Amino acid sequence: MEWKIEYWEKDKIVFACLTGDMDWVSHKQFAEEVFPFAIKKKARRVLIDFRDVTAALTILQIDDLPKILTELGVGPDFRIAALHDPKSPQKNEFDFFRNTASLMSIQVRHFASKDEAVEWLKTGV
Repeated sequence: MEWKIEYWEKDKIVFACLTGDMDWVSHKQFAEEVFPFAIKKKARRVLIDFRDVTAALTILQIDDLPKILTELGVGPDFRIAALHDPKSPQKNEFDFFRNTASLMSIQVRHFASKDEAVEWLKTGV
């Protein structure tokens, strides 16, 4: 899996675009790069584009992600917007992650539209 990370200074949003096959190791490496980068920039809004990713994560790994995010400094002051295809066969995994993250007070929403995701990120700033 490859990724590109940008900081949109005007909106204080960190944007990451991922491509390729995502396994547990690559997803963890990505998280260990993007969230400390956001914290360094004092950005609490993160937009991640998963539309060109094929994920191969188990339910137990997805269940562990919010704990990893918390360990990286992600808390209730963060908003994470994820772009994905609503027709993706992985939709249930995205929903499961959103639900487990919310149990740890991490705000995650999924969007099909980049514009809608950015609007949501800009609210509550």
